[in-house]
Amino acid sequence: MQLSRPVIARAAVEILDSYGLADVSMRRVAASLGVAPGALYWHIDSKQALIAAMADEIIAPVLASPHPGPKEFCAALREALLSHIDGADVVSTAASQADSPVFPALLDGIRACFAGDPPESAAAGLLYLTLGATSLHQAGTQLREITAGEKQVLYGSAEQVDAAVDFLLAGLDSDPH
Repeated sequence: MQLSRPVIARAAVEILDSYGLADVSMRRVAASLGVAPGALYWHIDSKQALIAAMADEIIAPVLASPHPGPKEFCAALREALLSHIDGADVVSTAASQADSPVFPALLDGIRACFAGDPPESAAAGLLYLTLGATSLHQAGTQLREITAGEKQVLYGSAEQVDAAVDFLLAGLDSDPH
């Protein structure tokens, strides 16, 4: 097998899906690929770069598919994040890195779903809402599983996020500027 950034990212996401972000390390990824840890550094130079590569892998299907509107984009992003243990943490962490292309790529993806040219604040607001609500939901779900907290209210459900996105979009539509 030829090592590359995408091959390494896929192996890291497989570990993420099995064990969570806390157990993803360069050493563990290397072991899963049957190579020495040093071999990974030719393609990915740090844990931060590994997280960015994992985020690229997680959001790639969202960016590759057309969406009829920003609400559908946000729903697809939320679904992609929730399909991986700690997926929202991975993408949020990568998006917070100054040199990571994750946040600009997601902004461009949301902007492309608008009929016109939305203000950057509208696209950013939808992205902040989706990432934050999904992180909150994912953390609450994990806490519920660990503590068997059946009566715990889970925030950030699909319905709540859809309603919040609708609210923001309605406000944007009514803005006279």
